[in-house]
Formats: sequence, C-alpha cells, structure tokens
Amino acid sequence: MARYKPTTGELESLADVDKALKELCALEAEIERIDAEADKQIAAIKAKAAEVGKGLRERVKEVSAIIKAFCDYHKGEYFKDKKSLDLAFGTIGYRLTPPSISITKQTLPLMKQLGLAGYIRIKEEVDKEALLSLDDETLAQIEAVKKQKNEFFIQPKREQVNKDLLASA
Repeated sequence: MARYKPTTGELESLADVDKALKELCALEAEIERIDAEADKQIAAIKAKAAEVGKGLRERVKEVSAIIKAFCDYHKGEYFKDKKSLDLAFGTIGYRLTPPSISITKQTLPLMKQLGLAGYIRIKEEVDKEALLSLDDETLAQIEAVKKQKNEFFIQPKREQVNKDLLASA
C-alpha cells in the first residue's frame, strides 16, 4: 500500500481524519482497478500486434538471410575495396564489431599466477550500512553525516473499507 505525505487540509477531528482515510482507500482501489484494466488492454493489444506481425517478422528474417547469403557469395566481387555498398533502397556491407574478450572460470586465477594483477579490476566503495555504527565524531572526521528524519505518513487500511462496503451491500 502506498504511503502519503499530506501537505494541508481542512480536518477538525480524528473522526474527520478517519473519513478522509476511508475516501483515500476508495480512491486507491479505483486507481488500481483503472490501472489493472489499462494493463489488461495493453497486454491484449500487444498480443494481437505480435500475432498480426508474426509472419512479417519471419519474412524480414528470411529476406535478410537471403541478402546476406548473396553478399557472402559475392563478397570478393562487390566488397573487394570497400566495406559497404549503397543501393537505391538501402546500404549493405560488412563492419567490424568492437573487440571483446571471452573468459573462463580459470582466467582470473591464471592471471594472478602470471602476475597480471594490473588487468584485474577491483571496485572500492563506501559501506554506508557499516558507517551507521560509527559515532558522530568519527563520521565528522571522514566528512560523513548520519541523517534521519521523522516523517509523517498515511497508511490506509483498505481491507476495512472493503469490509464496510460488503456489510452495507
């Protein structure tokens, strides 16, 4: 359930606050119902679009594969001195991907054995949870400050509103 930080109001008693909480519960329930219906409609639209476009997506893959096969077969002829070829309806060609490294579980231990520690990344970061145990004086020495607020919140009891609605029906 959502918590809220109210700003201003016109309530005069706890009974008024309780009525406002009841309204808040009803509003949240209606928002959730609307959102759920929207999500349901969006999912249905996406499913329909996926079904309608399925054949087209498959054909895109087929045509792309045919074009690639043609280019692979004629690579020496059309791409001898250039990497790409501009045609009326698009550009075809070959491009180098950025280099990447694949490793195994043994790579790190082997690097350590061979003295390649300069190629091992070690991430250092402050453990803020551990710093919570330090006193304010120590925190001040390391230019850190412990922050804590006492913020007002509202946590509606939706189940009570639902019980009231069922009882009045």
